[in-house]
Amino acid sequence: MRGDDNVAIEPRDRTVSVVAPQACEERHYPVAYWATLWGFSPKTVRDWFRDEYGPGILRQPNTGRRVTRDYTTITVSATAAARVYAKRTGKESIH
Repeated sequence: MRGDDNVAIEPRDRTVSVVAPQACEERHYPVAYWATLWGFSPKTVRDWFRDEYGPGILRQPNTGRRVTRDYTTITVSATAAARVYAKRTGKESIH
């Protein structure tokens, strides 16, 4: 013993702060991934994200690369997917 027996030990603050990752730090998945996970067709999920903008939704226009038509590749982070899923279905996503 060191002779410190009368020293009061204060409990540490047990609060844990969790910092949510920024949209740019999250992994983004193609629309087909979310369609498979949720049990909807890729066309339905693509329609859900067509008019959605905000953090976590990346769009890559592919114009002038094809003769028939132009298209846009959409990839979505888990945070944005949960937001849109809840909005469209009225429920929380199940992960």
